[in-house]
Amino acid sequence: MKKILTIFLLLFSLHVVAQKSIPKPNPPKLVVDNANVFDDYDRDQLERKLVALDDSTSNQIAVVTVNTLNDEPIEDVATRTFREWGIGNKKTNNGVLILIAVADHKVRIEVGYGLEGAIPDIVANDIITNDLRPAFRQNNYYGGINKAVDDLSKAAVGDYKIKRERNNTGGNSAGSVLKFILILIFVIIIMALRGGGGGGGGLLTGMLLGSMMGGGGRSSGGWGGGGFGGGGGFGGFGGGSSGGGGSSGSW
Repeated sequence: MKKILTIFLLLFSLHVVAQKSIPKPNPPKLVVDNANVFDDYDRDQLERKLVALDDSTSNQIAVVTVNTLNDEPIEDVATRTFREWGIGNKKTNNGVLILIAVADHKVRIEVGYGLEGAIPDIVANDIITNDLRPAFRQNNYYGGINKAVDDLSKAAVGDYKIKRERNNTGGNSAGSVLKFILILIFVIIIMALRGGGGGGGGLLTGMLLGSMMGGGGRSSGGWGGGGFGGGGGFGGFGGGSSGGGGSSGSW
C-alpha cells in the first residue's frame, strides 16, 4: 500500500511539473515574447497598439509566445494562463489571449466570456486561417499578429466579416458591369423611341447614370485610416476569465 501511494504521489508530482504555468509578467505588459520572435522595435510597436486598444475600449488582447508546450494541449495552457493572469476586466471578461508555441507550430486564440458573442469560435478560426497561418509560415510573426489584432478589434465591436464571405464579393464587380450595360441599353432605347428628344432625354440619361454611379460610391467604415496613438503604459490585467472559448490551429 505504501508503494502504491508513493507511485501515485510521484506521478501526481510529474503531472504538476508538466503543467508549469507561464509566469505572469512583472511589471505587467501585454506582449510577452518568451520565444524572442520580435525585434525590439516590433515588440514596442505591438505593445503600444495593445495598450492604446485597452485604453480606448477596455478590451485587453495579450500576445504570448513560448518555444514549446512540452506536449501539453495548447487549449489547456491557454485557458490556465488566461485565468491565472486575469486577462480582461473582472466584470465584463473582455479579454483575448493569442498564444503561440513556435517550435510546436501551434497557435491558440482564447476568448474571454464577455467577448464570446462578438468573437465566436468561427471568427477566431477564420483569423487564424487567414491572418496568422500564412504569415507564420513565412516566419512573419509580427505581421500576422498585427493583422490578427486589427481583426479581433473589429470583431469585438461587430465590424468583422468572415473572410470567406469577403472573398465571394468578387462577383459584385461583374454584377455592376452588367447593371451598367443594361441601364445604358435602356437609356438608348428610350432616346430612340423619343426621337432623340432634346433636353428631356439628356435629363433622364443623367438621372439614371447618376443614380447608378451613386449606388457604387459607398465606402465601408471600420478601423481604417490612422494607427493607434501613443498613450501611457499598461496598467495591469483586470481579473478577467475564460471558459475555453476560441480556436486553435497549426502551421
